[in-house]
Order: sequence, then C-alpha cells, then structure tokens
Amino acid sequence: MLYWLPRVCLFLLIAAVLGFGALPATSEDIANTLIVVILGLGLFSLTLHVFPPERH
Repeated sequence: MLYWLPRVCLFLLIAAVLGFGALPATSEDIANTLIVVILGLGLFSLTLHVFPPERH
C-alpha cells in the first residue's frame, strides 16, 4: 500500500487543481503542466525501479 500512496496523493492533487480551476486558461500552459506531471511520475517510477522498497 505504501508503494501506491504517493501516486494516489499526486492524482488527488491533480484532481483538486483541475477542479478548482487553478491551471492557466491557455492550452499551452495546460500541456506544459501535464508534461511536468508525466515526467515526475516517470522519474518516480524509475527511482522505485532502481531503488526498490524493502520487502519483508
């Protein structure tokens, strides 16, 4: 469960930002924001792949 907790929190944050309209109105700014989010998730997954959490 701890493996999925950061991703769930990130998706909840994205949903809150989209729900409250905190993103800029232009499609270019929205695309840049989504690219940053996708790159962040990719780096997070790569980090977990290189340094896997300990298994008990």
